[in-house]
Amino acid sequence: MTSCTYVADNAVSHDDDADSQGQTERTIWVLSDIHVMAPELLNDQYQANDATKDPKLLLYCTEILDKLVDDALNAKPDMMLITGDLTERGDQKSHKLVANTLGKLVSEGIKVVVIPGNHDLDNADGSTSPQQFAELYKDLGFNMAYAKDEASLSYACEPFDGLVLLCIDTTTGSIGDTTMKWMLDETDKAHEKGKQVVVMQHHNVMEHYDGKSSLQKENVLKNYEEVADKMTKNGIHLVFSGHAHMLDIAQYREKLEAGIDSLVEVETGSLLTYPNGWRIIKVNGNFKKWNVSTQYIKSIPSIADVSKVSYQLYKDALPDIMKNHIDAFWPVFDSYRSVLTDSNLPEDILPTNIEDFRAWFMESMGEQMCKGFLLHIAGNENNNPEAAVLKTEFKEGMENMVHKRLVENNVDEENTNMLMLFVTATHEVLFKPKVESLLTDTNQVDTDLSSSTDDLNVELNIGK
Repeated sequence: MTSCTYVADNAVSHDDDADSQGQTERTIWVLSDIHVMAPELLNDQYQANDATKDPKLLLYCTEILDKLVDDALNAKPDMMLITGDLTERGDQKSHKLVANTLGKLVSEGIKVVVIPGNHDLDNADGSTSPQQFAELYKDLGFNMAYAKDEASLSYACEPFDGLVLLCIDTTTGSIGDTTMKWMLDETDKAHEKGKQVVVMQHHNVMEHYDGKSSLQKENVLKNYEEVADKMTKNGIHLVFSGHAHMLDIAQYREKLEAGIDSLVEVETGSLLTYPNGWRIIKVNGNFKKWNVSTQYIKSIPSIADVSKVSYQLYKDALPDIMKNHIDAFWPVFDSYRSVLTDSNLPEDILPTNIEDFRAWFMESMGEQMCKGFLLHIAGNENNNPEAAVLKTEFKEGMENMVHKRLVENNVDEENTNMLMLFVTATHEVLFKPKVESLLTDTNQVDTDLSSSTDDLNVELNIGK
C-alpha cells in the first residue's frame, strides 16, 4: 500500500549516485503556474496589481523564471516538470519567450516536460491553438512522446528507463471519455512491461480539503471522483498537479477496495503567488521511493524579500477572491429559509439575495476566511498555532453575525434562541467539517485520519 513517512524540514538525505540497490537516483524539479507575460504585453492594466485584484507578481514573471532557470543550470537536475499555466494569457509571444528560456535547460542536457493549463490556449488576441502549443514546446516534452492522444494534447513519454510519464491535458476542466480510455490503455501497456506510471496534469484530481469541489470547483476536475477512482484501480498511484496555487499533498481514499493501492497527489503552488514555492524530488532507481522537498523564490534583483511582498499582495487580494467562495454557500444557506417561515418570521431578517449574503458574510467572517486560506496555501497549516484559534473564531463569528442581525431586527427572545440553536446545528453539520479539514489538513497521505502529514518535506513510497 502507499505509505508516507515523515521527514524533517530540509533533512532529506541521499546517496548522490545510487540507491541501496545500486540503481541511479534521479533529481526532478516540479514547477507549476509560472504565468509568464512577455514584457511588451504588460500594459497599464497590469502595471498595478491592485487594479486587477490579482495576487500574482506578474510584473516580475520573467525575472522569476530567469532565476529558476539559472538555479537549475547550476544545480543540474535530471528533469524539470511544469504542470501548466506557462503563460498568463495564452498568447504566442509569451509562449515563445517561455519556450526559448526553458530551451536553455534542454541545451544543457536537462529534460523538460510541460503540459498546458487553462491559461495557455485560446485565451486572448494572438492566442495559441493546441497545434501551435505542441509545436512551440516540441523540445519540451512533445518530441519525447512515444504515444499521443488524438482527442487532446495528452501524451506519454519515458524520460528514464522504467518510468512512464503520462502528461494529461485538462484544459477543458475534465478528462473526456476518449482521453480517459487512452490514459488507462497506456497505463496497462506500461505495467505489462513492468514500468512505473506517474501522471502530471494541471487540475486537481481530488479534494485537498473537504468541500473544495464546491468552494473552489474551478480547481478540481469536474469528473474528479471518476478519474481518481479509475486511476487508482488501474495502478496509477502518484499525480503531480498545480492550478490552485497551493502547496499541498493529499490522498484519494473513497471507494478503495482491499488490496488496492491509494492515489497520492502532490500539488505545487505558483512561483508568482505566495508562498512562491516549487518541489525538488529525489527518486530512487526503481521509481518507488519519492522524497519530496520544497524550495522557495526568496529574492530576485527587483525584490529583496519576495515572500514578504508576495504575502501582502495575496492578503490584499483575498477579500475579492473570497467573495467567489462565499457565493458557493448561497444555495445551501437559501435552502434553509423555510425555518424562518415555520417560525412566522419575515424572510428578510436574513439576506434574501446573493449580493446581500456576500456582503453580510464578508463583514462578519471575511477576515477569518482570508486567514484560513493563507494558512492552507502555504502548507502544513495544522502545525500553525493560528489554525487552532481560527477554528474557534469561525464558530463564534458565525453565531455573532446571526445574533447581531436578529437583535437589529428586534426579534423576540424565544425566536432568537430557537434560531441560534439552528445556527449552531448548521455550523456543526455544514461548516465545521470543512473548516477543520482546511485548517487541520486531514485529507492527507497518512492513513490515520486523525493526523496529517508534511505538505512540504516528505517521503512517499508508491507501489508498482
